[in-house]
Amino acid sequence: MKYLISSILCCILISSTAVSADTRKNLEDDLRKIYEHNLLSLRSPYAANKLQFDERGTLAGSAAPCPWSICGMLQVEKVVLAQRYLEIRGKRVILALRSGNTDAKVIPLATDRGIQVRVDLPDSPLDTAQVNKTLSRVFEGVGLLERVGKYWKPKFDVGGPDAADQMKVLRDRTPSPVVAELEGNRPVYLVSPGKIDPPKPIHMPDPEYTETARRQRLEGKTIMLVVVDEKGFPEVLEITKGLGEGLDLMALTAVAGWTFKPAMKGGEPVAVLINVEVTFRLQ
Repeated sequence: MKYLISSILCCILISSTAVSADTRKNLEDDLRKIYEHNLLSLRSPYAANKLQFDERGTLAGSAAPCPWSICGMLQVEKVVLAQRYLEIRGKRVILALRSGNTDAKVIPLATDRGIQVRVDLPDSPLDTAQVNKTLSRVFEGVGLLERVGKYWKPKFDVGGPDAADQMKVLRDRTPSPVVAELEGNRPVYLVSPGKIDPPKPIHMPDPEYTETARRQRLEGKTIMLVVVDEKGFPEVLEITKGLGEGLDLMALTAVAGWTFKPAMKGGEPVAVLINVEVTFRLQ
């Protein structure tokens, strides 16, 4: 009799485990259909490439905050559902400027910088609605593209291949000009000697080479416009002169990770638009 009871219990446990695994697999499939290949936005942007949140949406451990435009978005590549957590793997997305007129816009641009976000899940049996509710404490759900569209409000056209010349003319005509506004109505100035001191780089990691460019022995400079905000972070970037073979994306990815001592105007930190050169040189 004891043997029979043990056998029955064993069968029940095996059956329950199989059902649980099947249910989890179906749930994982549903979540992949919802999230994979889509753009997500973190409620609280952080610079670290591995982030973990509890089920309340609270960050586990510590990570340095940074602007939403370079740290807040990710393009989802893979969703993995484990017993106690969901892991989202993808690529960082930054805001890149596309200028040419005063209606210049910013667009989300996926970089090669990987990111993993792990979110703890409740212990209770899960369904898609419960997981989505937990994820909503970590990610913003609506208005992402609207936010992107309103992030950059240009007042002058200072982009494109002749950006440096345009900036010089504008600076000569109007001392300390405001060229645009960032989200939150924050003015963006041009550096002006004696009026607005330029930002000073603090941390400048080098860009990586692509294999194609390395095989071709391609060297040179990528030139871009960069908005360095009042905290010393890049917020919006635009390639004005590129090299091709994937190096321009590598340059954008690298500069998005730079930090500066911010520009100063009247003793106060301000956001400025500057030219940045990134040099690619084979060793």
